Amino acid sequence: MDIKTLVPSREQILFMLYEAAELEHSLMCTYLYAAFSLKSGVAEEITERQAEAVTRWRRTIINVAVDEMGHLVAVWNITCALGGTPHFWRDNFPTGAGRLPAGVVVKLAPFNEAALQHFIHLERPANSDEPDGEGFAPERRFVRGANKARLTPMTIDYETVGEFYETLGKNLEAFASHHGDEKAFCGDRHLQMSPAEIDLTGAQTVVNLKTALAAIKAIVEQGEGAPANVEGSHFQKFISVRSELAQLKAEDPNFKSAFP
Repeated sequence: MDIKTLVPSREQILFMLYEAAELEHSLMCTYLYAAFSLKSGVAEEITERQAEAVTRWRRTIINVAVDEMGHLVAVWNITCALGGTPHFWRDNFPTGAGRLPAGVVVKLAPFNEAALQHFIHLERPANSDEPDGEGFAPERRFVRGANKARLTPMTIDYETVGEFYETLGKNLEAFASHHGDEKAFCGDRHLQMSPAEIDLTGAQTVVNLKTALAAIKAIVEQGEGAPANVEGSHFQKFISVRSELAQLKAEDPNFKSAFP
């Protein structure tokens, strides 16, 4: 097979990066919505112990959302390094069928057991059997695009966000290895965000394949796609919240941590 059919074009990689930006932006919005629905103290009909737990959960969820902001910056830096323009465009919530794979349901919901399980499902490692939260099943199953060589960009299917980033990394590696770092990463570095402008972990300048893959690796290991036992990953953080919520619900079945 001709090598040209195996190496993705710049347009195809930018197309994937645009989806990555839309995905990170959508996830941070769903997390923030859930965090803002949590109650704020004993004045809102919860005990002092419950209020302390809810405060921790809010802080955890907001920290995860801030991580997603860092991931968005990393995606945009890679986009700029490749000569593209940072961009995202998405539907209003809930995200319409086909905009993302059938198994990646994105919609706003207040914090509860189902929403928390949905977050765990979204952040799960590839080998995890964590189910989705009740009420988050896709309206219908469908397949996006086709996984074969083509001239123009087309959406791809993936089961987990980690799998999507793995495919993006492989495509980026094939593109840069074929064209060389200088031609591949031809964008103006001054258009990227760095620690000089913003205090986010993803704000690291991308100058070549090594730094681009390091940015993708950081996204995966911190969030979607991290191995199940990685301490501090989004998956583990949400698992910890689930355990504490279950304990408090066992002590008080009427405990409601958030507003409808």
